[in-house]
Amino acid sequence: MKILYSLCALALLFLSNCTYVSEGVVSDKDRYAETSAKDVFGDTTDKIVYLDQNWDRYDSLWFYFTTQGSDFMPYEVFLSLEQADNKNLFRNSENMNKYRFLTQRPSYDNPEGLPVGFVEDRYQDKKYMGFTCAACHTTQINYQGTGIRIDGAPALADFEGFFEGIEKAIKATLDDASKFDRLAKLMVEKEVANNSEDFRIMLEELYRKHNVYNISNAPRQGSQLVHYGYGRLDAFGRIYNRIMEHLTPGHVNANPANAPVSYPFLWDTPYHDFVQWNGVGDNNPDEHLGFLGPLSRNTGEVIGVFATFDLHKHTGDVGYRSSAVQRNLVRLEKHLVSLESPEWPETILPLINRKLADQGKQVFIDYKCDVCHSSPDKFDRSSPDRRVIAQFASLQQIGTDPAMAINAISAQGKSGLFKGEPIPNSNEVFGETTRVLPALQKATKGVILEPDHDKSAFRRGIEQVYDFLVALASNPIIDKTERHVDFEINETIPGSLLAYKARPLNGIWATAPYLHNGSVPNLYELFLPSCSDAEIAAGKKCRSNRFTVGSREFDPVKVGLVSKDVFAYPGLFVFDTSLPGNKNNGHEYAAGNTPIIKLDNTGKPIRDAAGKFELEKLPPINDSQRQALVEYLKTL
Repeated sequence: MKILYSLCALALLFLSNCTYVSEGVVSDKDRYAETSAKDVFGDTTDKIVYLDQNWDRYDSLWFYFTTQGSDFMPYEVFLSLEQADNKNLFRNSENMNKYRFLTQRPSYDNPEGLPVGFVEDRYQDKKYMGFTCAACHTTQINYQGTGIRIDGAPALADFEGFFEGIEKAIKATLDDASKFDRLAKLMVEKEVANNSEDFRIMLEELYRKHNVYNISNAPRQGSQLVHYGYGRLDAFGRIYNRIMEHLTPGHVNANPANAPVSYPFLWDTPYHDFVQWNGVGDNNPDEHLGFLGPLSRNTGEVIGVFATFDLHKHTGDVGYRSSAVQRNLVRLEKHLVSLESPEWPETILPLINRKLADQGKQVFIDYKCDVCHSSPDKFDRSSPDRRVIAQFASLQQIGTDPAMAINAISAQGKSGLFKGEPIPNSNEVFGETTRVLPALQKATKGVILEPDHDKSAFRRGIEQVYDFLVALASNPIIDKTERHVDFEINETIPGSLLAYKARPLNGIWATAPYLHNGSVPNLYELFLPSCSDAEIAAGKKCRSNRFTVGSREFDPVKVGLVSKDVFAYPGLFVFDTSLPGNKNNGHEYAAGNTPIIKLDNTGKPIRDAAGKFELEKLPPINDSQRQALVEYLKTL
């Protein structure tokens, strides 16, 4: 029977031209997605559909449930942990949906029916629940009862709330004898612990770990907490803090993780020269910033999402031991090569007004949008020859909230274990303190260099050589990178990172909210000015200064997620743009507020006699132009 099964799976691999078959021979066309009756925010779905993104059901499910080495908490504890205030499992669909994770029915590689992006990882003979890329980069929008799943799109997940919920659930279990006894009995039966006393010690340590993590990464702005809400995370801040606290074990060595951003969408990522909102990720394996290019970027990512790692270098090791699964990190990146951006589904959403869209295309060109975001006539979402040469706008020029870009280069901490060791790409050594960015570079390089100690010495040596070769060969797409900031090449690190990246807008309709920090709820408002409350009260048409986030209900007219009434649905997150890190100003070109840099006939910026850029403000577009521009963006 096993032989027959293997032959069937092999046949399916060739017949389906599918790169990975891990979900068994048969997979549901809805990819085991769960529908939901009216949920906590009033959203309802009676069916789930997928758009054509050049991934079949096997591609999606492999992406959702392939471990990268994330070890968030013991697997069996997560499966059986109750919610803080009742006996229901923390992981049940209703609770996971509350945090806006995408719930699933059980399937071949997901037998427990965990949400998209939740997976079992095994490291050093222990089982953990960890996260995959899909947890942050898969979304669902709802329209008239249909849930549209979109691979590679920014998730709506509330990770901050989830982390706090886990901590509260563990604390409640420790404090409530009945809760503890129920969980301890299961853990002893499953041989997670020898007895209830051992399990209490284990659970107390787990609580301490989560408590310290949540305190260290609190989004503090001075004495104020500015929460992320749905669809945002300060990934850089949390990655940085994990590095620094591993450099000083047992000691606090963290900065407030207070610069949340929307999760970037993943389609075309391998075709970009620079990745991340500020372009710190380089897709050229040979460039000085990275080490094996995308593998370094993805290793940093899995470190941030709870990979086990040790920055003590053991005798005989060339790097740092970790749970990061390099082979899968390489395969996951390669998997993205075939992912295409979603097209507006006119069989589900209202038909695009093509005449109006043609008018919007002209507005797009007249207002120089194509200069930064790539010409709409030159980008083919399916072409293997497409290249994305990023254009960056400096903070001074674009005027959007600066918190993320500033934190990324200015965050500092104690060097700890790295003190006295060489700084990457420098003739200097780490002192008592360091900027976190070079510490991250050194840590990720060391993790990559050290083979997997869960395997035999021979096997891990062979596999590491293979993985290195694949990592080098799997991204030949980008063979040269030059950082373009304000239309000039600027390779000065870290100064050139005080900028935000523009990218092609294919699929942009499926990625609300907008701007890097998610401070604009829809595309229509993106082309309005940022105003004071007084101006709005006086009747001026402006971007919303407050709106709610959490509903998946899609607005096909303004193109974004519906902002529902917080009084009707109290759990919604109120996004307040007056708070630090939440500013909604900047990128107001179409509103006539943000000046553009004048360019000569060769595309080079024009400078005046004093060496400053010559700038001009374009007249604000009217409402009909705004509607046309939104209609055009639906076609990309």
